[in-house]
Amino acid sequence: MEDAHRAAKTFDSIANHFDKTRNRPWKEVEKFLEKTSGKTIDIGCGNGRHSEVAVKLNHEIVCLDASLKLLRIAKGKLKNKTEYVRSGIKNMPFKSESFDNVLYIAAIHHLKNGRIKSLKETRRILRSKGKMIVSSWARENERWDIPEEKQDVIVPWTREDGKKIERFYHLYRLEELKNDVENAGFKLEDYFHSKGNNYVIAEK
Repeated sequence: MEDAHRAAKTFDSIANHFDKTRNRPWKEVEKFLEKTSGKTIDIGCGNGRHSEVAVKLNHEIVCLDASLKLLRIAKGKLKNKTEYVRSGIKNMPFKSESFDNVLYIAAIHHLKNGRIKSLKETRRILRSKGKMIVSSWARENERWDIPEEKQDVIVPWTREDGKKIERFYHLYRLEELKNDVENAGFKLEDYFHSKGNNYVIAEK
């Protein structure tokens, strides 16, 4: 199944429960937004928890997600303060150099393939000297009781009704995420591990 279709199906089926349990923005993203300004795209915006922060900090924000239900939830919170675009993340419907900043939070790890392609597409829509923060679940996390070489896993989400929904994850090591970002043409500014996630901040 193609990545965008699979992600849409998965997150449409857990959207309401996801919103109830994933409503706090991450400090790492807040710090990035506090240091940037201008037009920002939230790739894989989910329920809009980070877009809300961007709006409060006077960013012009665009929310993008494959899940229509999550976009509707985000719109309910942000009202008419932003644009909402349903799209995959390997081919995005924007002109080149459309944005000053990119939030790419907890989304790249849902791609089975084409991760560097998605980063190159992200770079395409970013303006010169534009900034990106990208994060993924970290393979280094001690929670993963799996063979050392294994990085692709299925992590079920248990809904309130007890139904389990499978979610695909590629568990990035920090060095691998850094390499993918560089191979997509970005200049690295910072990289770190925090609370089970790997982060890279880069510039076009």
